[in-house]
Amino acid sequence: MADSRTPILSGVRPVPPPVANSADGAATTEYAVYHDSAQSPTSRLIQVLFVGLVVVMALVSICLSIYRGVDVDANGGMYFMLGISLVGFAVVEIIMIIFTRRGDLPKGKTWFLYFVGFCVMLESIFTDVLLFQ
Repeated sequence: MADSRTPILSGVRPVPPPVANSADGAATTEYAVYHDSAQSPTSRLIQVLFVGLVVVMALVSICLSIYRGVDVDANGGMYFMLGISLVGFAVVEIIMIIFTRRGDLPKGKTWFLYFVGFCVMLESIFTDVLLFQ
């Protein structure tokens, strides 16, 4: 059983050994701050832009379905259901993003985040087509 002297329970972080990072090879204790090792800054930017595009497309389609549901008397319920269906797919995308951020989704499976986002974008386009046919 672990006691209070272990680094995890005592709150003390173990000090890494000095790193030779100067031109003359002298050991220093300065440590560089790098980006997240799981993603490069470029892949992070692409992921944020993709998720932003999906969010904008879904919000526009949801707003249009609410507008058409209120505006049209005969098929108002059907238009609301299109919006609710899109919200369901968007919730699945949000759960995928949470899994990715927590590290529950293996890094080799990030393509699934893009696949679900692509499906949400397709449903947004199809919803818009059905709303204004």
